Amino acid sequence: MKIAITGGAGFIGSHLTKAYLNAGHDVLVIDTLINGSCEALDPGARFYQLDIRDAKLQTVLQKERPDIVSHHAVQRQSALPLEEPSLTDADVHIRGLLNVLDSCVAASVGKIIFASGGNSLYRGIASSGSIGKTHPGQISVKEDAPLYPRKPHDISKAAGEWYVRYYTRQYGLAHTIFRYADVYGETASDLVQHPLSHFVGMLLAKRRPLIRGAADEIRDHIFIDDVVSANMCALERGCNQTLHISSGQGYTLKEFYATVAYLLQSEIEPVYISNSLIEPSSIVLDNTLAWQVLGWRPRVDFNTGVQLACERWYGAPVPAFAPVEVAQSESRIAAPVLVS
Repeated sequence: MKIAITGGAGFIGSHLTKAYLNAGHDVLVIDTLINGSCEALDPGARFYQLDIRDAKLQTVLQKERPDIVSHHAVQRQSALPLEEPSLTDADVHIRGLLNVLDSCVAASVGKIIFASGGNSLYRGIASSGSIGKTHPGQISVKEDAPLYPRKPHDISKAAGEWYVRYYTRQYGLAHTIFRYADVYGETASDLVQHPLSHFVGMLLAKRRPLIRGAADEIRDHIFIDDVVSANMCALERGCNQTLHISSGQGYTLKEFYATVAYLLQSEIEPVYISNSLIEPSSIVLDNTLAWQVLGWRPRVDFNTGVQLACERWYGAPVPAFAPVEVAQSESRIAAPVLVS
């Protein structure tokens, strides 16, 4: 199978490239290298340094005639909400996506896999038939829950979903829409986005990491290997579906930091920076539909994922640990307790 990956030099895209090549697929990468890196490019894939908004994209896809386009190009989010470039987000995520979709139709592409938003697409506290409880104080959201995007990045991604569905109805272009939880497992060569990577890098440098916003906010996080396996499943299944690719469990940044500090044997305390402009939104993404449609389930649990993430960044094994169950309160799931 021939697969084109937009954003293939980025964090998720580069991992997908490697997995597809290892599975024997023919892969081409389309990336500007603005948000990606040359080091992440796999020499086994053909590379086109091209912006997805460029009219030349149609020429490239008509030349290559891929069976599937995996659309993982993304406008990098700013760490500070007030600096978020709304026009640029819309230009990349909407105008760029429309150029990708038109190019897919012109090149008779069979299917597009579209990476949408995740946790932040939803309202954290809501009452709906699509929202249930998996743990005390932990909200589990299904794919049919009402969307409530609050940042330009998420608004443009939500709009992108509807354009993808429109092209399926109008032109017969099949799709799978993935709503990812917060993906972690970056290496030092990746452009860091997940806070865990910041924690590891700072602690290895013997510096105090920053924890921004609500440190006790519960969010769904998923290890990169599980994201890759879901995308492998989507090559053959999941047509015209919108699916959560998530762990189905919630953890706080405090828990991530405590785990990383234990693994790296560090006693450095983080610096907490609150942001009153950001409304805490504790939420977990229900992944039952992905199991039913794709036959996919996450395989990497929280403890294993954090340890693997540390090892990949560090480049060497770190001490093993085991979780110990503790009593749960009415408002919070049990936090992992690490023991040597």
